[in-house]
Amino acid sequence: MGEGSALVADGTVPGHVPARLVKDFDFRYSEGVARDPWLYYAEARKGELIFWTPRNGGHWVVSGAQIVDEVFRRHELFSNGVVSIPAPPRPQSIPSSLDPPEHGKFRKILSQQIFTPRALAPIESYMDEVFGALQADLVPRGNCEFIADFARPLPVALVLKIMGLSSERQDEFREWARKMFHGTSVEEHLEGYGEARAFLDDWVAERREAIASGREQPGDAGLFIEALTQGRVDDRPLTHDEIHSISTLMLGAGVDTLTSQMGHAMLHFARHPQDRERLVANPELAVHAVEELLRRYAIANITRVVARDQEFHGVEMKKGELVLCAAAMGGLDEAAYPGALTVDFDRLQSVRHTPFGAGPHICPGAYLARTILRALIERLLPALPGLRLQPGSELSYVSGVTISLTRLPLAWDPD
Repeated sequence: MGEGSALVADGTVPGHVPARLVKDFDFRYSEGVARDPWLYYAEARKGELIFWTPRNGGHWVVSGAQIVDEVFRRHELFSNGVVSIPAPPRPQSIPSSLDPPEHGKFRKILSQQIFTPRALAPIESYMDEVFGALQADLVPRGNCEFIADFARPLPVALVLKIMGLSSERQDEFREWARKMFHGTSVEEHLEGYGEARAFLDDWVAERREAIASGREQPGDAGLFIEALTQGRVDDRPLTHDEIHSISTLMLGAGVDTLTSQMGHAMLHFARHPQDRERLVANPELAVHAVEELLRRYAIANITRVVARDQEFHGVEMKKGELVLCAAAMGGLDEAAYPGALTVDFDRLQSVRHTPFGAGPHICPGAYLARTILRALIERLLPALPGLRLQPGSELSYVSGVTISLTRLPLAWDPD
């Protein structure tokens, strides 16, 4: 971390930000993130619970479980008008970039018609099939590159199924999601985003026309597109651009978050065989284990924008300044979770953790994410005795909207 006074002298910090609140913290491109993002975040959150970094255009960072939770919930103080840092040179996403009450009008379509246990029941059945097929291919081999062989194919297949898209496009969708969230440059990020948007633009137009003309009967087009075409906002149907925006968000966020979370969980079990053995022997711990893993390896870097000039917890903030709400900053709060870097399946979490955000914008796909992580514990772990990293493996991470492993070479003792 750099010296605050030197950074202020550089002129890279607004005049109302005192030097004591300035840290040289780069959640995207620092070497510390590439080596171990959670150690880097844990070190950064020591000291001031709210600080300013000049990196990535300059922004606030909030730390501490309760403060992160508060920023998520107080949309009148912290708007969703910008949801990533740096602010993207493109239209913001629906509904993630909207504030209440407009946000709720779109979100209820997702939360009440798509991401409910009842609506997802057929998807869960399909997940069982895909999960079983991937596991059957994996287990006899004794080794794999887990991200490419399991953690990315599973969510891609599920997202395509939810959206009603052909599984033949899996390879394209995997690559688009990688570029969008973890491109090695701004140019690659924009390239992936543009490719995905172009495809979905044509797809949305085709599906809407097919449904309107009667060429596709109810139930044929797919859960996702039917819910959006039949949904209403202020007693009107959604526009093409609104459905297009929601579809783009679904493609990227749905794949990337699930891939990332599975990778971190499996790396933990490869490094901590005693935890794997305990869960195999005590599968009833799976639900609690999922929550502890989500806390310890929280992946979301969510942005808010200061809605008005204000003093927040004694810190002067100006309208339009960006605020990074890193879920890891809340999950690694030692005051809330003593020994926060340790995974403890017996931990009693007295403070609410926020791996999927909080308040009106909490991720509607949280139920599906928890279901998949529980399946990893209950189904895959028992089939991988002696799970470990492949010898000589060098790991690295990439960070943006989420924190992800670039690859994960695993080995185990096949039957």
